[in-house]
Amino acid sequence: MTTLHGLVVAGALAFAAGVIGCAPKTGKSAAPTLTAVIDGEIVAADAIPWAAERPLTWKDFRGTPPVEPGDEGARTAYSLFYGARCTGRRFEFRVLAAVLPRLSWVTPTVLKNPALSARSLRHEQTHFNLSEVHARRMRKYFADLQQPCANSEVELNALAQRLVRAEATAQSSYDQETNYGRTPGKQAEWEAEATRQIESLAAYGDPVKSADAANIADHAKSADHTKSTKLTKATQSSF
Repeated sequence: MTTLHGLVVAGALAFAAGVIGCAPKTGKSAAPTLTAVIDGEIVAADAIPWAAERPLTWKDFRGTPPVEPGDEGARTAYSLFYGARCTGRRFEFRVLAAVLPRLSWVTPTVLKNPALSARSLRHEQTHFNLSEVHARRMRKYFADLQQPCANSEVELNALAQRLVRAEATAQSSYDQETNYGRTPGKQAEWEAEATRQIESLAAYGDPVKSADAANIADHAKSADHTKSTKLTKATQSSF
């Protein structure tokens, strides 16, 4: 997020949507795979998952700015799509950081100013990179969790929500410490640190993570149950 002489150039709108459930081992009533569920959410939202080789461009901001955007010059919307499932003795966890193009927008004023446009987009890319850092931390946490299927669906969801809140806190700290992108030195530090953390968590770059069945308690149930949650928060940034 970014501003110039008080103009808010970009804002970020963050969502977290989760599916936590259990599935039967076998049987015709078996639920769709966790990957299919998460992929379906991504498609339905027309979302763009984070990828190192695919940085954001203003073309990804397909939403229409409000008639009176106020001080905002742009808004970036992104989400952490996540899910956990126990199937017999097998635990699966998946999380994807993705931008939501239909909810993201940029005004012509920003696009007409090359320097402001470049700085704003770079600041927003770092927000997106931070969301990927926390997606990888979530993968690591659940991969390291001992006997995850010994937890109830409510408990697993609470663990995931705690990590989602940590991501929100980091995003807020980023804006505060960089003064919404107006402090070049701090901005450069956060960009470098986000890149370093992504690289340090390279082992968790795969969005699908399954735990070793030998380390998981049997948590099979006779039917699939899922619980979805969504959290929303808005933040602002300035150049």
